[in-house]
Amino acid sequence: MAQRFSVEASAGYIYSGLGGQLAVVAEDLAPGLPLAVRLGLGFATSDGLNDSFDLGGGGGPTWGSIKESEYGQNITIALDALFNIPTQGLLPGQGSSVAAYLGLRYNLFEGGGTDSGGDTYKATANAFGVGGGLRLAFPLDRTLTLVADAGLDYFFQGCITFSGTGVGTTITACPGDSLYPDANSFATQPDGFVFRARLGGAFRF
Repeated sequence: MAQRFSVEASAGYIYSGLGGQLAVVAEDLAPGLPLAVRLGLGFATSDGLNDSFDLGGGGGPTWGSIKESEYGQNITIALDALFNIPTQGLLPGQGSSVAAYLGLRYNLFEGGGTDSGGDTYKATANAFGVGGGLRLAFPLDRTLTLVADAGLDYFFQGCITFSGTGVGTTITACPGDSLYPDANSFATQPDGFVFRARLGGAFRF
């Protein structure tokens, strides 16, 4: 059986923000093996910094009370193995399918902003993770398929770097450092379990 490839584009709710993913899916890797592989590149907006974080170390002000502008983004590389689940007669439409998937994640977070005095703040963090979920596919014709995808990812804590005029100097805090709990509270990178749900289409060739 010849391998089949498709390009999948989807968008939805990702890690507390809006975003999407562009992926390549390889199917029919071996005769009789209900397995596919998906390599995806995703992007999502997010809160950059925690509004309730106390910049004075207990004496105020909070970031939310002085911020003038803010941005946040996540770029995620995802590699998944998809396992088709037998669903004959359970889903509408001929050729509809559902697959469970598990895979690896690597996320690049950047968030920051400007306070009312013009000082800048920037946080960056890269983290590895694992994830899983379900992917439903509803063929519309021979080449185009409607796909719905929902799941959970878990990200392990990684080092966080702060810079900007509001920080004064570049500071990097890693898990186990005394500064890390505050750094992890201020930056809003994915940490632990995070949810996502996407809807899109796949073009097979």
